[in-house]
Amino acid sequence: MTGFSALLVAALITLLGSIAIALAAALVALVREPAPVPASPGSGALGSPRVSASATVMAGLVLAAILLVGALAARTATTGHAPWSNLHEFSAAFAFGVLAVYLALARRRPISGLAAAAAAVAAALIAVSLAQPDEVRPLVPALQAPILLTIHVGTAMLAYAIGAVAFAAALGEIAQRAGGDRLAVLPSAAVCRATAHRAAILAFPILTAAIVLGSVWANLAWRSYWNNDPKELAAAATWLVYAAYLHVAGRRDRWAALSPWLLVLGFAAVLFTWLGAGLVFVGQHSYAGA
Repeated sequence: MTGFSALLVAALITLLGSIAIALAAALVALVREPAPVPASPGSGALGSPRVSASATVMAGLVLAAILLVGALAARTATTGHAPWSNLHEFSAAFAFGVLAVYLALARRRPISGLAAAAAAVAAALIAVSLAQPDEVRPLVPALQAPILLTIHVGTAMLAYAIGAVAFAAALGEIAQRAGGDRLAVLPSAAVCRATAHRAAILAFPILTAAIVLGSVWANLAWRSYWNNDPKELAAAATWLVYAAYLHVAGRRDRWAALSPWLLVLGFAAVLFTWLGAGLVFVGQHSYAGA
């Protein structure tokens, strides 16, 4: 096992521990009977265990992000290029992106209740990374463009990571609407909706830039801006889903209720573009699973 993989394992263990703490705190909050609020702030407020659990979970996510930064830096030093040239590397970078985006949004929005969802997505991505061979291989000819490898793939990773956070917030909104906005372990439906919308607005132009940069790179590598490759078609379909979300989210009629479901569909499209299109179908991007 390389140092890169060892740090990934440490990050995965940290995330799983954070998820366990978050779920345990949620279970306690759901089954515990409400108690009178103490007269004195120093006499032990009922919310103290939940605040402590929330802080612990957030600290776990920060630690996991730091471990992933170390892993990606080590991989970069070993390979000499951006650490996302194959499925093993990109999955780890994707996991870091999810944590970084979530933590950045959590600084401005009360979304600590979505920490377990963000941690679960990141943990799944790390598991995918660890399932791949971790040896360093020479880049295939199509990838031997350091600037485009760094910018295009990095931009796609960032767009995907923001989409993942939008997905987590959309699930929170769906759950709160179904539960009458009474699930204390989650942010309110309004907060979830605002967070998901903010993330989608950020993701859409970044995803657009990634597709444009990919088209430029395709022309340099294969003498054609568009080749109807499975990953290209999947990326275009993903773009259309997020475009549909932006259209529906601005409405004030019954169609607006579809907006969180479009973000769920959008992230499913992201996962297919990232993983399914390169592994299930044979195309010019099939090397991404190497």
